[in-house]
Amino acid sequence: MRRSSAASASSATSRSSKRHAKRRKKRNRNSIRVQASDNYFFEQFQSGPTVTVLNISTTDPSSSNSAGPAPLSIVRLSINDNPQNLHELYVEALYTIVHKVGRSSLPMPEHQLIRYAQQAFQIDEVSHTMLMDRAKKEKPPIVLLNVQLLEARDLVAKDINGFSDPFTMMGVVPGRRASRVKNMNSQNTMRDENGAIYGDGPYGGVYGADDDFASRQDDGITPPHSPSAFSNSGMRNSPDARGGSASVLQRFGGSFRRKLGGGSRKGAKSPNTAIPCKLIKASSVQYKTLNPKWNEKFQFAVDDVATDKFHLDIWDHDDEETRVLDAVTSLNQISGLKGLGRYFKEVAQSTRAGSNDLLDDFLGSVTIKIKDIPSQGLEDWFLLEKRSERSQVTGHVLLRLWLSTKEERRPTTHEDEDQPEELVDVKQHVELIRQFALSEIRTSGAPVGQFQGHLPEAAVTILHQHAIQGDLTELHQAMCQWLAYNAMINIGISYAFLYDILSNLISKWRPLALDKDHEDLLAESFEAFNESCRRAILDHRSATNKPSSPGGSKTRLELDSFGNMIRCLKLLRESPLYNKCVPFHKEFLTDIADILVESANNYFRSLQLESQSPPRTACDELYILVEGINQACAKFAQFDPIFKSYAEVDYAHHTYQEFDRLLFEYISSEMMSEKSTDLKSMLLKVPEDESTLVAILKVHCVLKEFNSYRKPKARYKMESVDWSSTFDRAISKWLDVAKVKAFARIELACQLDAQIQIQSSNEIRHTSSYVDICHIIEQLMWFWEHVLVKDLLLRTELTEKLVQSVCKIAEYYVDRVMTQLAADGFHGQLQPNLSPAIINIFCAAINNSEQVRRSLAITDKLHLDELSEMHEKKFRKEATWRITLERDLTNCEKYIGEQIESSVDRMVRRQIAQLKKHVFHLAWSPAACPVEQSLKPLTDMLDSELSLVHRTLLHRNFVRVMYSQVNVLLQLLQECVTENAGLEPTFYQRLSEAWNILQDFFHAEGKGISLEAFETIPAHKVLVSQLSLNQMPTIKLIELYYKDLLKEQNDVNECKYGILNLRAYYNSNSQTLVIDVIGAKQVIPLDSNGLSDPFVVMELVPRCRYASQPTARTKVVSKSLNPIFDETFEFHMPPKIFPSSMVHFVVMDHDFLRSNDFAGEAFLDLAEVPGFGQPGMSNTLRQFNLILIHPSRRPRECVNVLGSRKEDKDAQEFVRSLTVTY
Repeated sequence: MRRSSAASASSATSRSSKRHAKRRKKRNRNSIRVQASDNYFFEQFQSGPTVTVLNISTTDPSSSNSAGPAPLSIVRLSINDNPQNLHELYVEALYTIVHKVGRSSLPMPEHQLIRYAQQAFQIDEVSHTMLMDRAKKEKPPIVLLNVQLLEARDLVAKDINGFSDPFTMMGVVPGRRASRVKNMNSQNTMRDENGAIYGDGPYGGVYGADDDFASRQDDGITPPHSPSAFSNSGMRNSPDARGGSASVLQRFGGSFRRKLGGGSRKGAKSPNTAIPCKLIKASSVQYKTLNPKWNEKFQFAVDDVATDKFHLDIWDHDDEETRVLDAVTSLNQISGLKGLGRYFKEVAQSTRAGSNDLLDDFLGSVTIKIKDIPSQGLEDWFLLEKRSERSQVTGHVLLRLWLSTKEERRPTTHEDEDQPEELVDVKQHVELIRQFALSEIRTSGAPVGQFQGHLPEAAVTILHQHAIQGDLTELHQAMCQWLAYNAMINIGISYAFLYDILSNLISKWRPLALDKDHEDLLAESFEAFNESCRRAILDHRSATNKPSSPGGSKTRLELDSFGNMIRCLKLLRESPLYNKCVPFHKEFLTDIADILVESANNYFRSLQLESQSPPRTACDELYILVEGINQACAKFAQFDPIFKSYAEVDYAHHTYQEFDRLLFEYISSEMMSEKSTDLKSMLLKVPEDESTLVAILKVHCVLKEFNSYRKPKARYKMESVDWSSTFDRAISKWLDVAKVKAFARIELACQLDAQIQIQSSNEIRHTSSYVDICHIIEQLMWFWEHVLVKDLLLRTELTEKLVQSVCKIAEYYVDRVMTQLAADGFHGQLQPNLSPAIINIFCAAINNSEQVRRSLAITDKLHLDELSEMHEKKFRKEATWRITLERDLTNCEKYIGEQIESSVDRMVRRQIAQLKKHVFHLAWSPAACPVEQSLKPLTDMLDSELSLVHRTLLHRNFVRVMYSQVNVLLQLLQECVTENAGLEPTFYQRLSEAWNILQDFFHAEGKGISLEAFETIPAHKVLVSQLSLNQMPTIKLIELYYKDLLKEQNDVNECKYGILNLRAYYNSNSQTLVIDVIGAKQVIPLDSNGLSDPFVVMELVPRCRYASQPTARTKVVSKSLNPIFDETFEFHMPPKIFPSSMVHFVVMDHDFLRSNDFAGEAFLDLAEVPGFGQPGMSNTLRQFNLILIHPSRRPRECVNVLGSRKEDKDAQEFVRSLTVTY
């Protein structure tokens, strides 16, 4: 059942929506008919048949590379269209995985890396198996250990001067030796350019085959004996090169000899004691220091990463005449393993023969397992180890170690055959980055522009291994990232991301860090990026003219991308890396300025071609040309901040100046033509035909807009083009024509209104006519804002004419609507029950009128402040015409509002009889009946009436209905109070509570009349005041009367009736109020002689509080306006005074023949008299200067209320006292 109800509701809603859509469609058709009736006279300036400016590209579309491409999503895309090249790159990736080097902090299994590579390259299983076999069959790479000896610290001092002369000797010690001793006698050694010893075999060199030093070390890394024991043999100072280098070689030989079996230091030789040393290198000597700094690099071949070790010794060099490198180089003179063994034996025997002391020159050693070196390299301070417990070794050495490889494979492609190996590694790395990036973009399904270079762990591991095996430094890797992602611009890679990549590359680059081939590769990519940016700047207008998504989000993204492109270009062009790779180029700022000028020129030429096809009149051609330029200038707000922020170039200035020059040249050329249909002939006089008039004014509008983009204080060529006189006359004529066209449209729109049947539904009632009238006013104001009358007097005159036309259009339309409403039966005294059709017609009429009234808010669009200022500055007089204009608009709005309110009042007052009945029921319901219950019939009726129009009226009109109901109820309640005066206060209290409830009803929780708005209704304030007074006790009303008089006296600003001077105090001891009446000044003359005979009467008021107190009176001072009385009066009274207690002074003019005349009165507030409530001040006199007043003649409400209380003795006595004369 519920589903059925829901389905029915949904179906009803659908049918209702369709009906609404049909009515809207019909109303739209009516509006189109109205506009077409005068050939779109008002609309031609915003969009007309002649305006066909297109999005024009200034570059070749096939080569254009927009700064903000559409968000691309990649389904299947690779970097190589050639499957052969893709397979070769895949083999390279597999080869890298198979031959991983170094220890990883987060090791990933090989099969996971292979699986990821297969997915990234999208290789099927058959091809994968074949290519995997190829990768495994390739010759394994040679592993290289790279060592950077940086510095050492806190070494032991070995020399007398307290320093040492440290140097290092280092090499790779093989871990597997048993199988490597074979055939060593046939191996020869050779020397590299640094003096390192290489063997012809896989181990480079072999030490200790016949050397008895081989038996002195065990298999551990035990430091050697000091070779300095042979220092007395004289070999160090021997001029013989071989003898001079013997001590150095002995040190190194002792360190690298290993004892494979057990035995004492002097034990017999063990079999297989030969220790192969594949590579030996020595550093330079740092003299007289304990904290040497070398910063030297070395490279060693590693045979077995799992077992080989790196060993380093630090020695003190004491022979200043022998270079360490020479000592190591002398090994190059030995051929054969036996000769090498005899050489070390000879050195050892000769040095021992002269040994008389045990001086130790050993400074420490370090041994590092190759397998412990992380794949990303290692840089650390290593603790120097001792050779024995008696050795004095301290300090640390700072080393940086990393692994790389050297491949001896054939080139992967034919293109790589003639390229250096380093360049091949770089290109392969670039292609791998791109392939993995494309795979991630494809997998995520997100637009390319959202990719920020985040690759999965597998991809990072493969790239990291490829960089290690290719010996690619961080700089090389940064270069590869730039080359890879720069090549992806054409598919929409983010320029913000590219900026970060470029920043990283520039920050890592140092002079001479890259070889020529790599610099050439970068130069090629930089030039390609520069050209891509140049094309994007040339074509930047059309790039952002493409259709965008709702809300303009695409445009914002495009502008952000374009800005990041400029930022990236500036970073590149101003970097030292770009200057090194591309040495001959323009300055960046000059180049950008030239590109902007070229872009403007290309755009103008394209517009010119567009304006001439198909052939048009001269005015139409000029209009299309300037309109297209304005479209480009409108984008200054978008592009100028970008170029200023990122390129420090004034985009608007360069572009506008070029447009100004080109447009001036075009107009100058056109004005020299002598044809009858040329521009010059059309602008000589105001045309009679409407089409030419509109064409001239359209040219004026676009030229005015073009001039609005100028910068102040700058000079432009178009300033010399002045057609203002022709334009001024054309504008005046157009306004005359527009007024006639507007009234014709009103007639047609009202006629078409009758064809639309207003049906009952939950939507705002209106017809299409108000849309047409508001559209006319809007078009008039748009036209006025887009034209400029140079003649100031004419401009003022036309402004008045425009305002008068708008007001007449609005008033005429409202009159037509109200006349039609009356013709439809809404006139005279309406019946209480109206048909829905009449109610709908009523709602549509007042809604239409209200919409037109709202359209009259045109003051800001008239720019009256600016026009008034110009008028006053030029003519030196006040712009009185502005007051007239504003008064006309105000009167027009007021007139429309009165028409609406008159109709609303007629609608509400049709039920006044029923409302009066409900108010009577409320007033005379039993006191036991709650007010809410008594009020319910009235509120139900009001709610029912409001519900009829709640959904069909505009909010302002709905509130007007509520205001009308409020006014009717206020009238009825006021009549009830007036007709029932003098009743008990509870009667009025009940009416007051009812009115408070009604206020909340009309407030409707903030959706109706605001509570503050009630205070602006005069009838509300009168009713609330009367209800409040009628609820007050009599004494309170009397006190209120005197309080009002005292306030009136205190508020007087001028002395019209004189001043009464007196002194007063209260003696608390005798409980006496003492008053000294001194005199009066400036009493008004009341006698025929221009004088008066004044005397003063005083009494304590209110009299009901002080009935026992007598009335005092001074003597009469004859013929004086400034009498002196100087009399004292005493009133015995308790110290506690009542609220509003005061002394009432009345100044009278004594008359012998007639009654005395009233001269003025004053009041003294007893609360201000010293002594009342102020102990210790009872004897202090205080003088008072009381201004005499004449009470206002208007009746006081409190007196009227008191007079209505016929049964209240005090009230009647007080009213009679007001008529007593003295």
